[in-house]
Amino acid sequence: MPKRMSGTSGKSKPQRVAEEVARAVGAGRAVQLDTVDFGDAKRPKTCLEVDFPILPVNQVASIEGNAGKPIYQMSKWWARRRSSVFRSLLLAASMKAPDDSSQAAKAVWDVYYANHQKKRSFAKLKVADIFMGGGTTVVEGSRLGMQMFGNDLNPVAWFVVKTELAQVKRAEVEALLADIEAEVKPQIMPFYACRGPHGEHGKWTRLSDGMEMDQNFDPLTLQPAERKKFKYEGPEIIYVFWAKHGPCQVTGCGHRTPVMSSPVLAVKELSIKAWAHECKACKVAFDVEESEARMAPDVPLVLAADESRFAVLPKNGKLSCPSCGAVEPFPALGKATKKKVSLSLLVHPQWLQGSPSKDERGEALGGSAVDDQEASARWERIRASALRLIEVRGTLPEHVTCPETGVTFSTTVGTVPKKSHYACGACGTVQDILTTVKASGTTGPIAPYAIQAYSPMRDRDGVAYGGRYFLPADDARATACAHREWQERRESDLADYWPRSELPYGFMTHMNNGGLPNHGFTHWSTMFNSRQLLVNALLLKAITEVGGDKYGWEVREYVLAAFQQYLRNQNMFTIWNPQRDTPEPMFSNNNYHPKATSIENCVFPNSDEALADLRWLPPRDARLECVTMGLVSNDWLRYAGPDDCERSQREERKSQRRRPSPSWRPARLRICDRAKPARDGDV
Repeated sequence: MPKRMSGTSGKSKPQRVAEEVARAVGAGRAVQLDTVDFGDAKRPKTCLEVDFPILPVNQVASIEGNAGKPIYQMSKWWARRRSSVFRSLLLAASMKAPDDSSQAAKAVWDVYYANHQKKRSFAKLKVADIFMGGGTTVVEGSRLGMQMFGNDLNPVAWFVVKTELAQVKRAEVEALLADIEAEVKPQIMPFYACRGPHGEHGKWTRLSDGMEMDQNFDPLTLQPAERKKFKYEGPEIIYVFWAKHGPCQVTGCGHRTPVMSSPVLAVKELSIKAWAHECKACKVAFDVEESEARMAPDVPLVLAADESRFAVLPKNGKLSCPSCGAVEPFPALGKATKKKVSLSLLVHPQWLQGSPSKDERGEALGGSAVDDQEASARWERIRASALRLIEVRGTLPEHVTCPETGVTFSTTVGTVPKKSHYACGACGTVQDILTTVKASGTTGPIAPYAIQAYSPMRDRDGVAYGGRYFLPADDARATACAHREWQERRESDLADYWPRSELPYGFMTHMNNGGLPNHGFTHWSTMFNSRQLLVNALLLKAITEVGGDKYGWEVREYVLAAFQQYLRNQNMFTIWNPQRDTPEPMFSNNNYHPKATSIENCVFPNSDEALADLRWLPPRDARLECVTMGLVSNDWLRYAGPDDCERSQREERKSQRRRPSPSWRPARLRICDRAKPARDGDV
């Protein structure tokens, strides 16, 4: 909470600073400006034709580029330009230039932050953006009070701009989101509940009588209709880490090797409070740390050579020396200091060696996008059985020895000896990834190797890393059950809610990066694993159906815009950025580059502030900010039908808001996955 200041009517210092800045730049000040008659060939010049405030606009654009306005976070759009540039250009192009041409740039900048709608200076100006794209021109012009017309051949552009400027009420959007969560979360919670550190388990409660289930209760055995009868509280999955495996094409081998350039999975520097202490028995100095500084508390820990000894502040009042093991009563520690703890999480080389393509009975293993549930379940069980993670504290050395297996391995060498190649873990042959995957006729088999989860209890206890933690993905039951349920429901109640079409032919899909079909990505659905397809289909169905007539299509479309943005984070092209300790969504780079390792996201994580950006639509999401910011208060804004342009020329009075033409039909709603204009009822 911002610190309150005395004698300032209860306003915080940031609030006072914001008010002073707004007053200094004239933010919100209503102004009346002179424009020109663009139908007059002898009209006077506009400011843009004389001068432009390039320096201050550049400064604002630079700041905006690092932050981004909520409305422009509604959807990914290629090469989206800075809104501050468009606002200033529209202003300069509309304002009559002053008699003193040297004052033209200053005249534009002086009213940049002003309110231009109240006195309707630009109310009679009609502006058309015939290639509107992501809608920056349309949005900024509407903010200035102009009559804006937008057009684009791309139906996605139409939908993006339509929802950016949607007239919806925040309360209705929040109510729909709550109903969606109430409908979907119970159905998928068994697939995301997980174990916590040090034996922590979540709590399943039967809602009818409040009875807490015992440890033998298995939520994965519940049918979808039964799951709403139970509530879960406890540790849950945030991310699942998956690795593609290269299928060796050497005759007689067929081994599958995970394609990983390094065994390092994650790195993190934690800040923790500590006290210097000396053992009374052995006289060795060590730090007493306030809480456990770990990324993966349940995996073996290796101390680097440069790392000093430490002990964690005990809860039982007895401190154990890390050198001699002597126990002493809780000492008086004095003043604490902040210290940095460097951590690295690695995958054991045993898992990096990979697995055969058949099990001990000679049955083929799955793992690709088109394999059946049983084959994929066997594959994931075999991969999970060999999985180990190791955590290193301190500066990561070149080699590490696993405390459990005694195996010493390099921390810099993975299975990728050179770009786009991997070395088979069985025969050692170095092969091109694309060549071997293409020869297999499907996507490269994938397997999970790690999970990042969240424990509310650890968060409440103030443990470093904010309640988050890693654990090995050594239990394949949840993914297997999700795969089986998807196979059962994909042609029944979820038949209308997932993309079936092939990838459209184009440069980005069939020529760039070796061609996606050569990687096995022949259809849009192959870009998702089974749990993602199940989750995404359930969300889409709930968006279109939950609440019945309670919600209008304007509200549903607004939430649908959030869903299409969420898809960037819930597919098998999302990657992990270890330096930032966060995922990077699909299209972070503008291509379909297939990934060797990818991240599966969660859906409804715990609503803790630190994790709010991880859910599919958090309560403080940018889309809700848009509703409250008054971004569409322009009276002239319309969505023009085919006959509206001629009518607008006849009408000089205030135009009336219209629904888009063709209008939405609630019968069918699909993800737009075609490279051609959408049909009526499609997005």
